[in-house]
Amino acid sequence: MNDNTKDIEQVLQDITFDDAIDLAHKDLLQQKLLLNFNASQTRLANAGRFTMSSKIVRFAAAAVILIGVFASLLLLDGTSSTIWAQVRDQVAAAKAVVYKAKVETTENGQPVQFQIEATLADEHGTRLDTYLGKQLLGRSFTLADKRSHISIFPAQKKYIEVELTEEKRIENGDPKLIVEAFLRGDYKKLGRREINGLTVEGIQSNDVSATAGFPGGRGLMEAVGKTSAKVTGSLWVDVATSWPVEITLEITDKNGNEQMTIVVSDFQWDVEIDPATFASVIPEGYELMYKVNAEHLEDGNQLVDGLKYFAGINDGKYPATLSIRGVVVEIGSIYGAKSGDPSFQIDDAQVSTLKYGAQFFESLEADGKDPVYHGPAVSAADSDKVLLRWKFDDSQYRVIFGDLRIEDVTATRLQELEAK
Repeated sequence: MNDNTKDIEQVLQDITFDDAIDLAHKDLLQQKLLLNFNASQTRLANAGRFTMSSKIVRFAAAAVILIGVFASLLLLDGTSSTIWAQVRDQVAAAKAVVYKAKVETTENGQPVQFQIEATLADEHGTRLDTYLGKQLLGRSFTLADKRSHISIFPAQKKYIEVELTEEKRIENGDPKLIVEAFLRGDYKKLGRREINGLTVEGIQSNDVSATAGFPGGRGLMEAVGKTSAKVTGSLWVDVATSWPVEITLEITDKNGNEQMTIVVSDFQWDVEIDPATFASVIPEGYELMYKVNAEHLEDGNQLVDGLKYFAGINDGKYPATLSIRGVVVEIGSIYGAKSGDPSFQIDDAQVSTLKYGAQFFESLEADGKDPVYHGPAVSAADSDKVLLRWKFDDSQYRVIFGDLRIEDVTATRLQELEAK
């Protein structure tokens, strides 16, 4: 089936994580690659664009995150090995690194390959370019002097900006913090081999985090359903210099059905970075697709704005499930049901607001925040019923009611409210 003849209601219904679809459009791949896709294009496909399936889109997004875990393999607690202590110290002291990654998977028996080029520099920030063949799908920046993460899409001449909290800005892409944050477990030695004429020594770990280590890491993993993926990582370092030479990541989903291999190589450690690499982040003529504020995610206002929009187009009813996948499928159904109304349009920015809010809500479970969503049983008319809640601190829960007001309550008060 060709999307060139599809309207958005069918496209949105097809965008799931299980059903194979023919995505003859680069726009969707580009945006979903970074957690976003434009939900309101009435015609998503144009002639001459390549074909992608939902699985490949998912693999591509996972790749963007996972290549960032290279430094996570470098923190080796309890080791007495001189070479690994030197690796840890050198990486921690490095002011900049440039590297490339090759992502390989299969789709319908056919090989698929993505390429990623990354630059991380203390002085400037992080830049990541993602290619399919020679086509630039997207470019993202997290700048050292700004609290924002910017993703640009050359084919559309559009960009997305995420305003980060100071904590999130510091975490994004800093290799020293990546080293400090990830591997804190066991590993086994792989011995020595040669890579491009260099004698290297390797280790293997099954404790590599699949949800952190790169700007927006866990959010992207949640978006593509890979938070429970099994990752086996192998790190090879130059025996002579103690610098990492190659990282291999083998990723398998929790059911063991989908596999992907990422090889990170071509490292250039502690190199001088041309400031032009981080110049003209937003090219002239590019249009803002939408803007997200991370502080609003954490205080719940992002969710409120997104849920208000959804209830407004769905007769006061909230999403059945508060997940990115669920939201997209339901919006597709709503659009299909109202396709005869020429005045009805999907608001891209509002849909994206809800998707980011849903992604944040999904992350709360991994953080042990005891999130609960009562959407199927609560509508906009139920002003005193708990629509959703999560643990805000040690003594309080943050509650969003059916009328979308936000309150912080004790656990005892929450029990009373949820008993209604």
